[in-house]
Amino acid sequence: MKVIQIPLNPFAMNCYIYFNEKSGEGIIIDPAASSREEEERLKNLIKENKINIRFILNTHGHLDHILGNKFAKEYFKVPVLMHADDEFMLKNAVSQGTMFGLEIPQQPGVDIFISEDSSVKFDDSELRFIHTPGHSPGSVCIIDDKAKNVFCGDVIFKNSIGRTDLPGGDYDTLISSIQNKLFTNCDDDFSLFPGHMEITNIKDEKRYNPFLV
Repeated sequence: MKVIQIPLNPFAMNCYIYFNEKSGEGIIIDPAASSREEEERLKNLIKENKINIRFILNTHGHLDHILGNKFAKEYFKVPVLMHADDEFMLKNAVSQGTMFGLEIPQQPGVDIFISEDSSVKFDDSELRFIHTPGHSPGSVCIIDDKAKNVFCGDVIFKNSIGRTDLPGGDYDTLISSIQNKLFTNCDDDFSLFPGHMEITNIKDEKRYNPFLV
């Protein structure tokens, strides 16, 4: 499996294209393009790599992660997946944008709600989900056990964690999600692909993350 990391929008959010290099089957995680130029960049990368996008996955519902859902769904004609506890943020996307001085269209609804009982399959890959609230009520981590990759949204960063001062955030809940859900579901050699900043791994965050040691 190959990962393409693409920083997008004024919040420097990491969008990920995750795909099988042999078959070209893949997904987009948080396709939050905020301009025509960013939309074209995403489309060109996918064309150049001959990727057949199967799903759009949202790690959570904050504006910087969902503001490209409308573009991506209309262009790729695939379903949007998100946890139900963050659906209210999609419905409030326009007002969220106004708070940050951004004019964005109303985003499409969720086609498939993510739960810990659901999974996404393409080719010989299967992605599972764990519900990791604290940064937002519906934050999830997307796990590929075979490739040992985790797309963790804003739950955890390199030597840091997601903020908890936004509506629905809670510090104790987030710490519990990381220690009792993420760390118990994934071994030390799993890579972490966060919503901001650089890639890290479970082992290093257990050892060096000042919020967790």
